[in-house]
Amino acid sequence: MVRINFRMDRTNGQASSGARPEGSLTSRDGIMHRSNRIVAGTDTQRISEKLPPYIPRKFKRIHVELTNKCNFSCAFCPDAVMTRERDSMPEELARSALDQIAELELAEKVTFHVMGEPLLHPRLFSILDHARERGLAVGLTTNGALLTPATIAKIAESDLHQIDVSLQSPDARSFAATRGSRIDFLDYQERLLDLLAACAARPSPPILKVRIMTTRFARKVRHKLAIPDFMGSSQELRDTVMDWSERIYRRLGLDEKALDTVRRRVRKVRIHAWNVLEIGPRIFIETYVLTDWGNAFVRDSVIEAHHGHCFGMRDHFAVLCSGDVVLCCVDYDGRTALGNLNQSSLLDILKSPELERIMAGFSKGRLEHPYCKRCLGSSSRIGSWVKPIVSVLALKVLKPLFYRQYRLYE
Repeated sequence: MVRINFRMDRTNGQASSGARPEGSLTSRDGIMHRSNRIVAGTDTQRISEKLPPYIPRKFKRIHVELTNKCNFSCAFCPDAVMTRERDSMPEELARSALDQIAELELAEKVTFHVMGEPLLHPRLFSILDHARERGLAVGLTTNGALLTPATIAKIAESDLHQIDVSLQSPDARSFAATRGSRIDFLDYQERLLDLLAACAARPSPPILKVRIMTTRFARKVRHKLAIPDFMGSSQELRDTVMDWSERIYRRLGLDEKALDTVRRRVRKVRIHAWNVLEIGPRIFIETYVLTDWGNAFVRDSVIEAHHGHCFGMRDHFAVLCSGDVVLCCVDYDGRTALGNLNQSSLLDILKSPELERIMAGFSKGRLEHPYCKRCLGSSSRIGSWVKPIVSVLALKVLKPLFYRQYRLYE
């Protein structure tokens, strides 16, 4: 970690060191900030020269966790086993993180989610406004239970790039069995549809994505967490996609004749894949398989893996509400923290020797961090060998087979 010394100005309590070099760090409220001059007037080549060679020039997404507090207690989420303190990111820290991401042009988009429900953050909309002012493409992930007409209107006005609705359990039975909430499912469903309708009515609507979980290939996890097999076949999946497509079309006032094409094309969708289904212009239903969050629910000892691959720091990383920068969005407990934005700049954290060591290992298919070894490990000796091999194949060979994108409408 880089040690930074400040001399405090006695007249106003602000950090003072005379003339500051371009991009120097300043301290306000105990939070590290970069001068807005860090990238002003620079070009892409100069920005690239600042970044270490072992990370991508631009990440597909950077997760910023505004809070790890949640209004649900879902059976499939590691919220119950998370040991981090429940907290919300101070607005100044959120603004500083966004400033640094924008100045370094680091991300195709910033998505406000790791753990927790972003709508619980008291300054969410001020932070969204700041992200927009910095020219960042922003994604918001919400379970939707806290939506009100006023909140829906504010979200629709926020000019977001993408909104992900974590529906997960698509009907009343699966909702009651997994989400840990007593709210009425039909009322909940209507709130989600109201949000989609309000955002779709914008002159330039955001990408709208409804996410649904499948359970076919997660028998061990289901049994461990007492989750019913509510999406266990391709036909069930297709029926659910059509049910929600019809609801969305009706609420958004779309031409229901187009549903005939959706109904015909959905027949090729299979449950084994991570499916991204475009059911209308900029409207998606995404289905993915229930996972174990890197052995989060394993009570017995895990046999660590020593080889494997990961998307962490390859297409994304995360900033937790504490300011910790972690390798990936699966690290719900902050075990891979590389540094903290309250003490160091994002650029210095990305240049850290520890990250360089971890990425050098990934480049050779070798796992260096203990959390990565546990994440890709298994409770059986065979599994500890098979799972890493599958991770490499999934990243380099099998992704086109198991990550499928379909356009279901004309």
